[in-house]
Amino acid sequence: MKKALATLYVFVVFFYAHLSVAQDCGGYFNFKKGMKVEMTSYDKKDRPTAVTKYEVIDYKPVDGGTSLAFAHETYDAKGKLMAKSESVGKCVDGDYHTDIRNISGDMMPKSPDMKVSITGDQMVYPRDLKVGDDLKDASINIKSGFEGGMTIMNMNANITNRKVEAYETIETPAGKFDCAKLTYNMQMKFMGNRTLKCVEYLAKGVGLIKTEQFDEKGNRQAYMVVTKIEGQ
Repeated sequence: MKKALATLYVFVVFFYAHLSVAQDCGGYFNFKKGMKVEMTSYDKKDRPTAVTKYEVIDYKPVDGGTSLAFAHETYDAKGKLMAKSESVGKCVDGDYHTDIRNISGDMMPKSPDMKVSITGDQMVYPRDLKVGDDLKDASINIKSGFEGGMTIMNMNANITNRKVEAYETIETPAGKFDCAKLTYNMQMKFMGNRTLKCVEYLAKGVGLIKTEQFDEKGNRQAYMVVTKIEGQ
C-alpha cells in the first residue's frame, strides 16, 4: 500500500510538472532550450513536501509543429531524490499538447518488481486564453503491480469542466506574474471515489506558475508554486 501511495504522489507531481514548460509555443508557454525551473509542493498546512526541477533539453521540428524534450527530477522535503526521467510535449500552431502517456515507470519510485503503465488523453492548452473559454476534457488511467503478479493499484482520473475563470496577479519566490486562472474538476477512483477541484495559474510567455487542489468542501489540500527560474 505504501508503494501504491508513493507512486500516486509522484504521478501527481509529474502530472503538473509536465504542463509547465514548452519551447516556441508562444502564448502561455514560451521556454527556451536550457531553461531550468524549480517548483515546490506544499501540504494543506503549508509544509513543503517535494521539490520538482526540470529543464528543456531539446526541441526539433515534427509534422505540424515542434517536439520538446524535458528532463525531470523530484526530491522529497529532505532533499532525497525520489524520481528522475525525461518526457516530451508538442507545440502545434502555438497550442501546447502534453501527453500524460509519456510519464513512464522510470518516473515512479524504484522497485525491481514493480511495473507501471499509464494511458490517457492529451491535455491541450490553446495559445490564447479568454475568460469564459471551455477547454477539452481528458481522462487518465495508471496501473502498477508486480511483474507477472497481482495489480496493487488501479487509478482512474477524469478531468472535466476545464475553463478559463479569470485573470489574477500571482506572487511567488520567483517573482510576480500576471496569470490566466484555469479551473477543472478531477474525479479520482483510487481506494474509494473523490473529487478534487483543481486550479492552475499560467503566465504568458512563462508557463505554469501555481497549482492548487481543493476537496469537495472547498478546503485546500495541497499546492505547488514556482520557486526558481534560470535561463529565461
